[in-house]
Amino acid sequence: MNSSQDLVIEVGTRQLSKHGEPICGDNIEVAYTDDSTVVVLSDGLGSGIKANILSTMTVKMASSMILKGRSVDAVMEAMTATLPVCQVRRLAYSTLSILQIWNDCSTYLIEYGTPEAFVGNSELARSIEWKQRHVGERKIREGKFQMKDGDWIAIVSDGVLHAGVGGIWNLGWGRERVGEFIRKVFRVRSDVQEIVDEIARVTEKLYAGKPGDDASILVARTRQRRYLTMMLGPPRNQERDRMIVDRFMAAPGRKVAAGGTTGNILSRVLDREFEVDLSSARSDIPPVAKLPGVDLMTEGVLTLNRVCSLLKSNVTLWELRGKRDGASRLAEMLLEADNITLLVGQAVNRAHQQQDLFSNLAPKHHLAEDLIYQMRQRGKRVHVEYF
Repeated sequence: MNSSQDLVIEVGTRQLSKHGEPICGDNIEVAYTDDSTVVVLSDGLGSGIKANILSTMTVKMASSMILKGRSVDAVMEAMTATLPVCQVRRLAYSTLSILQIWNDCSTYLIEYGTPEAFVGNSELARSIEWKQRHVGERKIREGKFQMKDGDWIAIVSDGVLHAGVGGIWNLGWGRERVGEFIRKVFRVRSDVQEIVDEIARVTEKLYAGKPGDDASILVARTRQRRYLTMMLGPPRNQERDRMIVDRFMAAPGRKVAAGGTTGNILSRVLDREFEVDLSSARSDIPPVAKLPGVDLMTEGVLTLNRVCSLLKSNVTLWELRGKRDGASRLAEMLLEADNITLLVGQAVNRAHQQQDLFSNLAPKHHLAEDLIYQMRQRGKRVHVEYF
């Protein structure tokens, strides 16, 4: 088994609102601590704004208490005091699923009133041992297990299981068919968010584009940690060129070089010729180049400006797939990476100094800071070294 230190928890979520309602009555909260990932899903009774308020209160309360180290019993007791059972329908005002995965991949899953989670590895289903008990008047189901590389957990609200009611299937999509479809998607998709989006797409299709209930999908998966190292700009002292190149080439994972001078340094020190790929050029983005041992070599300031713009627009991996220009390819690689190392040279490029007087292009150091911020906002681990 791979070391848990080499594994990362990847989470994807998607929600559909009931047709005619302005807001989804379900709610999902994803939070991170230094040692765990916590995901909470709640389905508010009914739909629309009232249900959303109830589910929002539930996920905020539960996630906040779990992050503070409070027990599940304490969470359920707080829910009992705050959100009592509807006396007319004898239903909970909101359901609750709490998933906590620690950095060593030990996992704790609690369910109250929600459909049982789907658990698997690749396309294979995996069974876990459930324990049922009462917390006050509320009956919960809990499971404790160890996740391994490639394991996944899918949690859905009732709206997914009920898709197709009265249409394609009289009783809805149903647990068995949903589970079968999730396993099928894992065979053909590699990105968790793409998997979640595909489940949502079929759910909406089964409702003929008009969901009869709020529907929420949450998928968490363990996979190998992805590393990326980016070399950006020449060092202040040219005598350090070889040292930086050695550091760059010895780094694990993918390697990206940004900037013409950076590419020339690599070519000279490694004694390898690079080849410009003119087919990748765009009117506003210079072409990339190919250098053996380097996954991507781009131009500097123009490309990085575009990358920062893409990230600020919350571009998705799905939107970037298949694009050949350097900015789209670099943005895709950054979004796919978990651990990012930036090797930033501090030599001053006088051409850029002159250019900045007459344009809105940010110099490379500001761009590097912008990239660092954007990546950390997405939960990436970013390490920076200046030379």
